[in-house]
Order: sequence, then structure tokens, then C-alpha cells
Amino acid sequence: MTENNAAENQQGPGSDGDQDKGKTFTQAELDQIITDRLTQQAKNKFGDYADLKAKAEGAKTVEQQLADLTTKHAEAEARALRSDIASTYGISKEDRDLFLTSSDESELIAQAKRLADRAADQKKNGNRAPKEGATTTSDDKNKDMREFTRGLFASAQND
Repeated sequence: MTENNAAENQQGPGSDGDQDKGKTFTQAELDQIITDRLTQQAKNKFGDYADLKAKAEGAKTVEQQLADLTTKHAEAEARALRSDIASTYGISKEDRDLFLTSSDESELIAQAKRLADRAADQKKNGNRAPKEGATTTSDDKNKDMREFTRGLFASAQND
């Protein structure tokens, strides 16, 4: 290289080299250059933001799926426990679903015992209505009127 070329290469951005000789920029051009530079910098800095955001949403979905599966598992265990207890105490499916409502085993056993005891009492007593067929006497408020009416019709029959 010649000295002349070396001197030109060593000149910095503020020198009067051939490239920057006489170049002036308008405010709009400077604004555009700055905007482009900031956009490029943001793109380099946050370029993978969309990918990271999609992965984070996917992780939320996985967490939600795990919560749903956990809930379903707990419901299935409770249903199996209710079925076991109902079969132990001879409770029908319909009564099991209607009356065995707890999720705690000891409470389910207490509910099943109570239901089985009530069913046993009903079988023992049968369909019984206490005091069925018995006549009850109470104070008759219209007793005087009835006696008058009987006397009136009795005298009409005697005539």
C-alpha cells in the first residue's frame, strides 16, 4: 500500500474523507436513521420475544392440563370410595348418588350407616301408619246444633 492510501484508511469518521465530503442530512433523514437503528436494536434484543411468549402460553396450558387431570383423579377416587361403601352397606346406585355426598371416608361411612339403618327400620315396621282406622274424638263445637237437627227430624218422622 502506498502512504496515500494508508493515510486515507486511517482517517476517522470526523475527517474530511471522500465519503463524507459535503454530505448533509435533513431532520427527517436523521429521524429515519435513528428510528431504523432503534428498530434494529430492539429486533436484536427482543427478537425471540414472540417465541418465548408462545412457550410461556404453552406452559400455562400444560399447567392447566395438570390441574384438570388432578381434579379428575380426585373425583374418580371419591366416586370409587362411594361405590365401595355403598356396596358394603347394601345401598342402591340411585341412593348412593343422592345421599352419599361427602368426600371424606369417615363421613361417607356415617352417611351410609344412617341410610342403611333407616332402610332396615322401614323393612322391620313395614308400611305402617300409626293410628290408622282409629277414630278420634274431639270437642264438637256444633253438638247443640246436631242435637236440635236430630230432634227436628225425629219429630217429623213420628208424625
